[in-house]
Amino acid sequence: MINTINLDGYDLIDTKATSSKGNQQKWLVDNLWYKADHMGYEALCEVVISKLLQKSNVTDFVIYHPIKIDFNDRTLNGCYSKNFKGKNESIVTLEHLSKSWLTNSMAKELLKYDTPEDKIKHTVDFIENVTNLKNVGAYITMMLELDAFFLNEDRHTNNIAFILNDETNEYRFCPYFDFGLSLFADTTYDFPLDLDIYKGIEKIKAKPFSNDFDTQMEAATKLYGDQLKLSFTNADIENAFDEIRDYYSAEIIARAKKLLYNQKHKYGYMFN
Repeated sequence: MINTINLDGYDLIDTKATSSKGNQQKWLVDNLWYKADHMGYEALCEVVISKLLQKSNVTDFVIYHPIKIDFNDRTLNGCYSKNFKGKNESIVTLEHLSKSWLTNSMAKELLKYDTPEDKIKHTVDFIENVTNLKNVGAYITMMLELDAFFLNEDRHTNNIAFILNDETNEYRFCPYFDFGLSLFADTTYDFPLDLDIYKGIEKIKAKPFSNDFDTQMEAATKLYGDQLKLSFTNADIENAFDEIRDYYSAEIIARAKKLLYNQKHKYGYMFN
């Protein structure tokens, strides 16, 4: 079953300053976020990954559902999710925190450090000092483990964020979100559908502490310990596509599945 919403007349949310790959169209309507595919099959990734995270030890993550979006005489694949920001709360990115407290971009700050371990430790210590949050190292480590498993190439410093209560000035963690550019979703530029997945794995670059997923993940787990435990089965991978399969071609679904099976084999130690 395909669901459709018409968003003509609703204002687009400007994402030019916060996205490192393109400018995905987003809307906030009736406390739901809608996101349209921009480079390939971002919504598929959001939906499938949120399904699979239900079989993991990740307790706070955004759940996405697929939808067709009619906007400006176009029909786009997309997804929607509940707004996880409450009343009197603001989303504060790591990049914004850095510019406010260090008067410098965090991306530029990280260039001062030679190793991924030093970059991660500097980032964690900075976040804890500024926000008074505890266990930031565990939070960041799980994020990097998730990004490595799902091949999320878009974890830039505007894509790590925290929630600020504007009345109490207290921070809380964001749920894990924004996995749209995972699983080679960018078919427009870097990962066309005819690209061999193993060549794609050699080509893909991580962010923000190293361009290699395993290098930055292993640096974080060395500092703060392993965090992620997965428990989904092969049958769960197949079922994760049930809600999305009417929105995408069989070729796209087959590639995403193949990547998930590959990653499940590679990171078998993450599974209970």
